[in-house]
Amino acid sequence: MKISMICVEDALMNIGFRKMASRMKQLNPDTTISYIAYMNYHSFKSIILGKLGEAPEVKDDIVRRMAEPIASSDIVAFSSMTGYAPLTRDLIKHVRTINPNAYIIWGGIHPIIVAEDAIKYADAICTGEGEFAFETFFEAFKNGKDFTKTNNFWFRTKSGTNGEGSIVKNLFLPLMTNEAMNTMPLPHYGKDEWFYKHGKGYIPLSRDIYVQYNGLGYNTVWSIGCPFKCTYCGNTKFIENDSKYRTMRHPSVEYIIQEIKKAQDIHPHISTIIFHDDSFMALPIETLSHFASEYKNQVGLPFAVYGVIPNYVKEEKFKILLEAGLNRVRMGIQNGSERILKFYDRPTPPVRVMEAAKTINKFWRFMIPPAYDIILDNPIETKDDVITNLKFIRELPRPYTLNVYSLRVIPNTVLEKQMQEHKLFIDEISANYVGVAPTLANCLVFILAVFRLPNWLFEYWLDKSQPILSKQKYYPKFLAVCRTVYLVQRGIDHLKFMDFSVFEGNKMTYLLWKSGFVRFWRESIKRRPNLSRGSSHIL
Repeated sequence: MKISMICVEDALMNIGFRKMASRMKQLNPDTTISYIAYMNYHSFKSIILGKLGEAPEVKDDIVRRMAEPIASSDIVAFSSMTGYAPLTRDLIKHVRTINPNAYIIWGGIHPIIVAEDAIKYADAICTGEGEFAFETFFEAFKNGKDFTKTNNFWFRTKSGTNGEGSIVKNLFLPLMTNEAMNTMPLPHYGKDEWFYKHGKGYIPLSRDIYVQYNGLGYNTVWSIGCPFKCTYCGNTKFIENDSKYRTMRHPSVEYIIQEIKKAQDIHPHISTIIFHDDSFMALPIETLSHFASEYKNQVGLPFAVYGVIPNYVKEEKFKILLEAGLNRVRMGIQNGSERILKFYDRPTPPVRVMEAAKTINKFWRFMIPPAYDIILDNPIETKDDVITNLKFIRELPRPYTLNVYSLRVIPNTVLEKQMQEHKLFIDEISANYVGVAPTLANCLVFILAVFRLPNWLFEYWLDKSQPILSKQKYYPKFLAVCRTVYLVQRGIDHLKFMDFSVFEGNKMTYLLWKSGFVRFWRESIKRRPNLSRGSSHIL
């Protein structure tokens, strides 16, 4: 049986898709793995104007060319987030036209969060963890048995594209345990993969394409689950489906080490490992100690942790991870106003966030400046909220940088209900989520990430700053300048550590690795700290 798996996204870092792909390859060797990473922000101009993350509109004739090679399969399985749902819908439409007999499955985050939409277009959607559920479905499907009772799946029992026919909605399977995760094959990575390139069709996914999209980094997820239930986050839907999603789960330390080593064997240029876990620091200190020891001995590369929640920032945990190779963290702040944090249902008051930032700052000599997530353009903000937020950002211990986002709604989240209750409208996640409004307040956020600003100038601009819904003057050119300065500073911060895992890569970054310069710099200039002898010593 022939299966085509297609990941529709804006990069090559869909870790969940890679895990599912390896599982499907295990169950059915005649499975083709393809990526449609149809990005539209390659130009420097688009980055400066803040168009990163904007879902592109793809012409119908191009979508058909994307669909033709995959439509001949018996099963065509798509994976996408909600931002790329429109392109996925168009792909499904063309697959049906080309091959009405193809059985179409839609998985990934979108069918979990907005199942009612996804089932209108696909024959089946995966509404939960798919690794074991797909095995049950596939065994029945290939043997001609009734597969519509498979849990973690919804099925549309009558073909069509407009939602007609009956829908079978099955229950959820229990979430995978740590032990079950250990039985899964390692994620599919770097071999026997295809990439859609405009004008050329599907081509083998080469090292150069990996470097172009991921720089010299390898992206992964070790632990699953998040103890928080922030209103804007898709996790609220996961938690609604199963409250145990708030419990941390992960395969063994040995499993994640083998995964990374396998990726290194395929792509030796990998120079940074990036963990996208929702709450990496929430893992017990004993687990982190075991991980740090094995990682240091067997991998030894710098690594970044994106899932840092202020509540779990502990000095001892940082010391353990820094000696293992931690060189960058990303922590969610979201806002400096306690009123707005309560609106987001984040149980971490600003004073605790500031304490966490001060703890991280103790190790600033050994890390790329921490990146703090900030959400702007919230329509419920008052002038007091805006001022409080700006003052908070200004007082954060330096150096640091910011990941600046404009508030967007993920369908079926608590935030969507909150906006409806307030009779307010904001764009969905498919819109540009980093293109913040060119208000003076937003300009200041980018400035403060680079300069503290003298009191007199800060107070002058603070007085003129207004919330998003207020009538005010816009400063698009000033915002572009502020963002440019911010990006230049951020680039310099990463160059100091020879880290090429944030921005898009190119042949020059690969050549720097190939020449040995990256290794020389890290071993001779930016050496690893030895915090067991005090924070002022290095190895």
